[in-house]
Amino acid sequence: MALTQTRDPRGQILDDDASIALIDNPDSTEEIPTLDFGPYLDGRPGGREAVAAHLREITMTVGFFYLKNHGIPQSLIDAVFAESKRFHAIPLEKKAELSFVDTDGFKSGYIGFATEKRKVNVNIVADTKPNIYEQITVQREGAGNINRWPELPGFKETVNEYHRAIEKLARSFLPLWSTSLKLPLDFFDRWFVNPHLQLSLLHYPPQKEVGNRQYGIAPHTDNAMMTFLAQENIPGLAVRMPSGRWRAVDIVPGTLLVNTGNALVRWTNELYLSTKHRVINTSNVDRYSIPVFFGPQDDTVLEVLPPCKSEDQPSLYEPVTYGDLRRWYYNKPKT
Repeated sequence: MALTQTRDPRGQILDDDASIALIDNPDSTEEIPTLDFGPYLDGRPGGREAVAAHLREITMTVGFFYLKNHGIPQSLIDAVFAESKRFHAIPLEKKAELSFVDTDGFKSGYIGFATEKRKVNVNIVADTKPNIYEQITVQREGAGNINRWPELPGFKETVNEYHRAIEKLARSFLPLWSTSLKLPLDFFDRWFVNPHLQLSLLHYPPQKEVGNRQYGIAPHTDNAMMTFLAQENIPGLAVRMPSGRWRAVDIVPGTLLVNTGNALVRWTNELYLSTKHRVINTSNVDRYSIPVFFGPQDDTVLEVLPPCKSEDQPSLYEPVTYGDLRRWYYNKPKT
């Protein structure tokens, strides 16, 4: 199915210095909300309904939230950060042996500093410079697709354990999304038999220059249904708030930072948000973070859901498969 669209979830591309200065120098004091997952995970009476209602409110207004009581042990999160630092400390020539490959959406391997090509269809600021970060990316393996793993004892096992924990957490959100939209609890399950689950271990060196369209990661929206971000102790992320101004994201111990992406925007006819964000590491030390992107399988047709359209509110988007949306996102032709 070819990708056609009547609207664009990434928003207007900015090319004026005043707007870009707001992104580079965040000054908003608006609150990034916190979602307490405990009442739902613990099975408390009314917990699912209450958490789903709060999730709906957050996703309609901000699109980013701190998730507490998520059930993933801090010891496991710490272990994955330790493996990330261990990987990024090995010589560049060894990392380069795991150079990044993309086999029709199965993305795995290493991308070095300032080598990532700018993605035309996700740019928010025009003419940005190449991003200043390095990463190794792994996917949910299966159907003959195998990740490119470094020869570091324990690395694969630890990363896979965390990957599985995030998948379990992400799947537990599906009944909440259904509840928030007054759909059957299992409504989304059919599209997540073999979900898209992409984990990246990111390393940002200190960025000496702020401005001049240089970023750790340039302003963008995410394309999956949800992103689960583990942060350590170094800030650098900023997000666009409801006022239109940008806020620096605090580090809140014991939480994951979660945001919604373009897939959910299309499903809900823009009822739910995909919020712009960027990274600039202005500290004097290296920054590490671990995003995991969660979406449906590639053949899922993203069509505006019945509760989100009517005669007075027609569909803003043509139906498209998630695979084609991903190809559009990375400005890749359909294969």
